[in-house]
Amino acid sequence: MSEEFKGSSRQLSLSRRGLLGGALGLAVAGSLSPVAAQGATPESSPASAGWSFTDDKGVTIELPEIPVRIVADVNAAAPLWDFGIRPIAVFGWNATLTENGDFGAAGGRIDPSQVEIVGDEVETIRLEDALSMNPDLIVTLTWAPEEPQEYWSIDVSVVDRVKEIAPILALSATGRADLNLGRSVELAEALGADLSTPEQLEQKARYEAALKAFEAVAAEKSDLTNVFGYIDATELIYIANPPDWGDLSWYRELGLNIIDPEANSLDYWQELSKEGALMYPSDLFWQSTRPGTLTVEELQADPVVSGNPAIKSGQVGLWNQDYILSYQGMADALENLATVLASAEKVTE
Repeated sequence: MSEEFKGSSRQLSLSRRGLLGGALGLAVAGSLSPVAAQGATPESSPASAGWSFTDDKGVTIELPEIPVRIVADVNAAAPLWDFGIRPIAVFGWNATLTENGDFGAAGGRIDPSQVEIVGDEVETIRLEDALSMNPDLIVTLTWAPEEPQEYWSIDVSVVDRVKEIAPILALSATGRADLNLGRSVELAEALGADLSTPEQLEQKARYEAALKAFEAVAAEKSDLTNVFGYIDATELIYIANPPDWGDLSWYRELGLNIIDPEANSLDYWQELSKEGALMYPSDLFWQSTRPGTLTVEELQADPVVSGNPAIKSGQVGLWNQDYILSYQGMADALENLATVLASAEKVTE
C-alpha cells in the first residue's frame, strides 16, 4: 500500500498493499534466464496456436500453451483455487502459516499441503525458491494498475528479476469487488477452469442468492450504522475508508450504511489513537480478520474502545479485508454480513 504503514512488521501485515518503496534485500546468485516475453500492449493479440491474456495493467502475456505451472500470491491463489486452478506454489504477505496450519482468512480453501511456499510476510518472494519451481506464469494483484512496476507482494526492487523467472500477470484489486470478481472468472476460464460443472454452477447460484439476501437485509436495516476497522493490542486503531475498498464500496452500493472517517491519514485507513473509536459511534463494528486483532471479548474488556456502542453491546462482526474474488469467497462474505446484520439492533441514539 509509498506507501502506507511503513516501519513495523505489524503495519505491513495490516495493509492491503505492500511496501513498494523499500528493498527486501533479496539476492540471487547468477543471472536468471528469461522464460517468456512480457510487454505492455493495450489489447490482447492472440498467439498462433498458443495462449494469450491481457491483464489489468494492459500487459498482454503470450505463451506457447496454457500455463500449468503457476506460482501465485496467496490473495490471487485463493480465488483460482475455488475455480479449480491449483497453483504449484504461493508467496506473499499472507503466505505465512497460522497456528491452525493454514493461510488464514486470506487463503480461503487453499490446502497448504498441496503447495510449496516461496515467500512470507518478511521476504514476500524468495527468488531462488520461485525459480526452482520452474513456473510458466506468476499471478498476483495490483493496487495501482497504471504503475508498471507495482505488483502486490513483489517489491519494486526485484520486479525485473521476477519477470526473468516467468511473466507476471496482475489482476486489479481496486474498483468494485463484483467487477473484479468478473475478471477472476475470466482468468480462471483462460487457465482451463470448467465453470459449467455442477459444483461450479452451484457455487455461482449460491453467490447470486447471497447477493439478493444481503440487499434485502441491508434495506431492512438501513438505519443501522456500520464501521469497518482493525484494532489490536497496540495504542493505535485503523478505521477503513469505504470508497478505497472494493468490497466496502460495493456493499455501500448494495445498501449498507457505512460511516466514512473524517480524514484519511493513510491510504485506505484513518489511523487514530484508541480514543478515536469513540469518534464514530456505530451500531455495528466489523473487525478485520487479519492475525493479531482483538476478539469481541477483548474489545469489550478494553476500557477505551468499549465505549463505542457497537462494541459495548457486542455487535461486532468479522470482516475479511482479504476478501476472496470467487463465487464461494464472495458468497461467504455476503452471507456473513447478512447474518450479523439481520440479528443486530439499534444501539446508537
